[in-house]
Amino acid sequence: MVRKILNYSTASAISFILILLVVGTSVCAQQRPYVNPTPKRDQKKNVKEEPKEIVPLYNGTYVGVDIFGIGSKLFGGDFLSSEVNVTVNLKNKFLPTAEVGFGTTDTWNDTGIHYKGSSPFFRIGMDYNTMSKKKEKNSYLYVGLRYAFCPMKYDISSLPIPDTEFGGSMENPSLMDPIWGGSVPYDYAGLKATMQWFEIVAGVRVKIYKNFYMGWALRMKYRLSASVSEHGNPWMVPGFGKYSSKNMGITYTLTYKLPY
Repeated sequence: MVRKILNYSTASAISFILILLVVGTSVCAQQRPYVNPTPKRDQKKNVKEEPKEIVPLYNGTYVGVDIFGIGSKLFGGDFLSSEVNVTVNLKNKFLPTAEVGFGTTDTWNDTGIHYKGSSPFFRIGMDYNTMSKKKEKNSYLYVGLRYAFCPMKYDISSLPIPDTEFGGSMENPSLMDPIWGGSVPYDYAGLKATMQWFEIVAGVRVKIYKNFYMGWALRMKYRLSASVSEHGNPWMVPGFGKYSSKNMGITYTLTYKLPY
């Protein structure tokens, strides 16, 4: 009899504990606020995206003048050259460019050969502004390519060598005939030649005041083709430099942005 009472009491206690747990859980659930989960697709809609900057297609036209060639001549160079370039800014990223220049030389080398010539040269190409995604819109760090062409006329002649012992002049020893002796006459005027080349360009341009900019560019030049006179190669090719298969040049440009 006592065992039955104990068993009944234990069962009743367990039942009472279970009832308390169920009631407590229900009360807690009622007190906790209900949060409606937001779907992931709605979460993306609720996030405010920063408006993207719209860059117009046309961002201005620039006209520049190279002063490096003029400065080089003033400091004793053998070649005078200058050029004008026109650049259009598209999307602040692409910079199509056309360049027109003129070069002239009148000099002779150590062996008494006189070179004289002058002609225009032309380039066309495009640069890419590597800083197009930066907030700074007045500075450019660019790389680009150029195709260049130069039709030229030049004169080649031999000059007599001054006689330092007896005065007067003497025959040019670099043009002596090895068989018959005597000086070989060498005087050709109005020779014609053409040359084509391409350039790899890297440079910078920065704003200095209002619509005025300044910058420099390094140019690696590689000859594509050349047609020269049978009487001699040109000593200097305007826009390219000394006649060879490749060359390197520098331009230092002052640029003005047109107000439209």
